[in-house]
Amino acid sequence: MAARIVATGKEHERLRAALIEAMRKTAADMPAEEILAVVSAFVGQLIAMQDQRRFTPAAVMQLVQSNIEIGNRQAIDKLINEAGGHA
Repeated sequence: MAARIVATGKEHERLRAALIEAMRKTAADMPAEEILAVVSAFVGQLIAMQDQRRFTPAAVMQLVQSNIEIGNRQAIDKLINEAGGHA
């Protein structure tokens, strides 16, 4: 079964904000590439925990890829739209 698309809601945004806050508190001085490595390993663990009766490995990887692309686009848009920002 393919992963379904779910519009981002308030609960999703609260989770994202809480994760960002936790990273700021515990890894304030950690280089960005190290944070990326840790978070990527965590995503790998989340992928491994998906119910294979509901989702194929390809569907899970498509879900991850699509959301990485969305997050990247949001970050770039934010940089472009900030005063003095550029991407």
